[in-house]
Amino acid sequence: MNFILGKWVKYYTKEVCKTLKFVLIGCTLITVVAIIKYKPVYAVTLSGKTIGYIADRERIEKKLDNYINDEEGNIAFRIANAMPEYNLMLVSRTQDTNESQVLMAVQDKITTTYETYAITLDGEKKAEVSSEEEAMQIIEEIKAGVNEEIEMKLGIVTEYTNNFEVNSKPEAIASLNEIKTQRITAYETKKAEEAKAARIAAQKKAIASTTQVASTGVISGMQLSIPVNGSISSRFGSRSASRSSIHTGLDISAPLGTGIRPVSAGTVTYAGYKGSYGNLIIINHGNGIETYYAHCNELYVGVGANVDPSTTISAVGSTGNSTGPHLHLEIRVNGTPVNPQQYLY
Repeated sequence: MNFILGKWVKYYTKEVCKTLKFVLIGCTLITVVAIIKYKPVYAVTLSGKTIGYIADRERIEKKLDNYINDEEGNIAFRIANAMPEYNLMLVSRTQDTNESQVLMAVQDKITTTYETYAITLDGEKKAEVSSEEEAMQIIEEIKAGVNEEIEMKLGIVTEYTNNFEVNSKPEAIASLNEIKTQRITAYETKKAEEAKAARIAAQKKAIASTTQVASTGVISGMQLSIPVNGSISSRFGSRSASRSSIHTGLDISAPLGTGIRPVSAGTVTYAGYKGSYGNLIIINHGNGIETYYAHCNELYVGVGANVDPSTTISAVGSTGNSTGPHLHLEIRVNGTPVNPQQYLY
């Protein structure tokens, strides 16, 4: 019995070895064919879509890690909105790997946030540069030589953006210099106007303190006052080479800038430049009586102003058809000129 069992074991052992040998040969053949025809690669998927094949997963992951953690230049940080998945598989050796394409596709899913520096004026952004040091240099250059009374409230604000766009230093300076020039011009104009107003006020004050007002006549019950102290240089009705018609008023010579006052209370109906009269003021006193004050250097009142002999309405000048500083005074009754010397001087 043992003999028969031994032969049986020996026989089947040989058969198993023979079968294993054929299996091994077959596997080897299959492996060789697979090696010859196929290659192992990683299929990379992103958001469920295959974006390519790579041979070295570790190299791709290292490059992505370096890209995400890069903080050079103005990069503040990067955030991956989706990460790739890798599946090892055999593909035809004719299948190309495309690591650069895979890398670019993954990078497209990564959001980059940049840090920039905005230069503000009165809280409003006017320029944007790449470094805080550059922003400070620009502000110092803009502030140089600016009067302290001119408001230039410049500041720096750190900004974070996904769209990296900044101004060059010359661009930022040019933009801010334009605003700076406008403000300097406005400031100088304001100061000039204030100075002019102060001069006129001082002149009026000086005129008011030196000009004498004397009542010397009455017309239609209206008391008249001398408008300016001076000497008569041309009388009513006279003729001269400087005019083409009979003189309709009385010329009183006086120093340039001497204050002129109305002969009586009334309302200004004209104040401006009028042909040969030059700078002219016309006052309506009621009852058909008007007075004209011509060749003025400056006018201190406007149309509609209510004036009286205490009001300085203008200053002696030589505007219009004039040969020297004087007041041309006309008195008109119902539109007809009358001789002022019937009532004044």
